[in-house]
Amino acid sequence: MSNELSSFSDALAALVSTTGNSLVRVDDGTRLTASGLVWEPGVIVTTSHGTERDEELFVITHDGTRLPATLVGRDPETDLAALRVTANLAPISRPVESFEPRLGQLALAVSRPGDYGLVATLGLVASVQATQTAGTPEYIVSTDADLYPGSSGGALLAADGTLIGLLNRGFGRGLGVALGTPLVARVVAALLQHGRVPRGYLGLKMQCVALPDALRVTHSLAQESGLLVIHVEPGSAADATGVLMGDTLISLDGAPLDDVSGIRERLAAGRTFTLELLRGGNRHTFSGTAAASPA
Repeated sequence: MSNELSSFSDALAALVSTTGNSLVRVDDGTRLTASGLVWEPGVIVTTSHGTERDEELFVITHDGTRLPATLVGRDPETDLAALRVTANLAPISRPVESFEPRLGQLALAVSRPGDYGLVATLGLVASVQATQTAGTPEYIVSTDADLYPGSSGGALLAADGTLIGLLNRGFGRGLGVALGTPLVARVVAALLQHGRVPRGYLGLKMQCVALPDALRVTHSLAQESGLLVIHVEPGSAADATGVLMGDTLISLDGAPLDDVSGIRERLAAGRTFTLELLRGGNRHTFSGTAAASPA
């Protein structure tokens, strides 16, 4: 048993060392610092809150080299930012698309928090919150691995080296939270292409309302609530689709709508959508194309 434990310990140490080559310290000139992952050659992903300034950004690599970095873009909603450097740094190894973190599996947090240098802590995957964007599965992970101030932007790894996600103490209010790799990959791709993350936009103001039992029975609806349209922006995607003030939205692309977040999770800019709604006690279906959210 002692030999097995020793081998496992050595394997973790080797993993930390390898991962450290793909981790940088981000310096935005403020008193706060953050970690960053070399996502692909010349591209570093970190947290938006750890890069408060848009200019005079630097990263410090594993060998102490200080490199100027430029801000590609940031996404305040997910608190992610992408930086570009000219140096050829080793990218982090990313998992296959089918990877899913499991509750209770070991989670290794590796980061470069300020003057601490390379730091590693070990814990468990304490919870996995399944999310989705435009119908694509994503996840957010909580871990009991301790995170030092400045660890945000570091890597959360499975014991075999699979990248679970990007650490973010802000999301967990100081606790160990990581944005899952699929989520980070989607945001980084959008930042590299657009400099921001364009989100689907309908042009509606809505509020959640209870559906009358009679309507639920008539239309065989299992959900207890829908979204009452209280404003339609003229010229918007919803206006072009034919949605009217007073309609009650009940589904988007076949998925029930019982809160506003359901639209945010499933709607993507430029993609067609199908809305089901109740109007005057009757059920109607409309199709349209989502616009991009205003910058």
